[in-house]
Amino acid sequence: MKVAQLISVIILSIQTIACQNNKPINPDSDMLFDRIPRSEYNTNMTYYTDKALPGSSLEEMLRNTTNEMIAFIDAIPEDKIDYAYGSFKWTVGEVLQHIISYEEIMLEVALLNAGVISEKEHTVYYNQNTTIAGAKGKSKSDLLAEFKRVRQKTENAFNSLTDEQQKRMGTLDGNKTSVRVIAFCISGHQTHHFNVIRELYLD
Repeated sequence: MKVAQLISVIILSIQTIACQNNKPINPDSDMLFDRIPRSEYNTNMTYYTDKALPGSSLEEMLRNTTNEMIAFIDAIPEDKIDYAYGSFKWTVGEVLQHIISYEEIMLEVALLNAGVISEKEHTVYYNQNTTIAGAKGKSKSDLLAEFKRVRQKTENAFNSLTDEQQKRMGTLDGNKTSVRVIAFCISGHQTHHFNVIRELYLD
């Protein structure tokens, strides 16, 4: 590739990234996420936020996410909980446990960023293996009950935050984000793994 062509490609790439990061919000949208400024998150966050359930507010979005969770787990056959589609792959129960455990981690990070808890109270950290710990031996009803407990805690926490706390900036997994965007990541993370279960475990 000639130098001039290479420079043109680099400039185009920079312009594309800039456009993505400065894409205008839609203030007239009924959906809250469409009204959130791009300055509140970087493009890495959209991997999950794009999969979040719709909602005109955090409360509605989380309620829709909870309803989806209950309906999805209720529909899983009991004999599929210990099923894995290949060697060294997680079982359905382990995938569900991972979603639950990682939600607890994301919620704690959100509360830390919001200033609700201190660094000393920040006790749970992400580790791929530890997020599935404890799944073995749990029934579908056990996992659903745990999911409901954690989700209720999540909903109560986000619903209690002030507008200023929801918009406060911090990081999640090294990515710049506001507190309220983490709520959308929780929803999208759930959707992502439910899609994986549908495609690889329940065919």
